[in-house]
Amino acid sequence: MSRVSKLVFVSTPYASIDCRDRDRNYYAKQLALEACRQVRLNGYEPISPVLAWMDIYSEMEREKVMDMCYELLSMCSYYYYHNCKWAKSSKGMAQERVWARELGITELKFSLFE
Repeated sequence: MSRVSKLVFVSTPYASIDCRDRDRNYYAKQLALEACRQVRLNGYEPISPVLAWMDIYSEMEREKVMDMCYELLSMCSYYYYHNCKWAKSSKGMAQERVWARELGITELKFSLFE
């Protein structure tokens, strides 16, 4: 499968967001939008699994979603780890980062502090 040039897999938290369950989609969406804006401002094309699938699949379908994340990631030329408050505690983001490294996908960093 060939990779799409300039397409960036945007990794943001979902399950690790520490809030009431009913508020999780709101915070997850805001973080994903912020990360995608950052990617666009730097001249790349973002794709966010959180934005694509959070309203379609439930947390009970996490394994299926992670499988789809791997497939999507394998089509991207770049990977962006959005270093936010809940990033370090996100198991999904940690797994995506491991996969990106295994697939030889370049991780983008837009700040000296990342």
